[in-house]
Amino acid sequence: MKKILFAVLGVVVILGGAGGTWAYLRFHSLAKSEPAPPKPIYFAHLDNLVVSVPADSTGQSGQAYVQFSVEFASTDPEAVAAFTNLQPIITAQVINLLMSQNAAQLMNPAAHTALAKNCLDIANGVLNKSAAYSPPNPFSAAYITNIVQQD
Repeated sequence: MKKILFAVLGVVVILGGAGGTWAYLRFHSLAKSEPAPPKPIYFAHLDNLVVSVPADSTGQSGQAYVQFSVEFASTDPEAVAAFTNLQPIITAQVINLLMSQNAAQLMNPAAHTALAKNCLDIANGVLNKSAAYSPPNPFSAAYITNIVQQD
């Protein structure tokens, strides 16, 4: 009877040790796993576009000059290379966007978010259409880096 009791106790100790070792290794390896490093962000930019627009919506106040710069962010370096090749097309479309508004609209801080979003749509649209970029929409954000009005 003592032999059976010692055998059962030995099996319990061995199984408990094996289970404890498995749990330790399992949770210890999970705790040490580090997250993957973030992808680098690459920027493409349009610098110092200058457009002449009406000063306000009435058109009675004359013309104003608006200087504008914007940067586009992507985690894909190939998107920046494609952007550089298609920059004249993107620049022309952004200038058209700016010229469709007046200086009062462009200088309104509340409208800057929509303006940045429209510029982002232009850059992604040109890359998607002209370069058949895959996956589509390589730029994730647009940042207005400069907007200045001069009468």
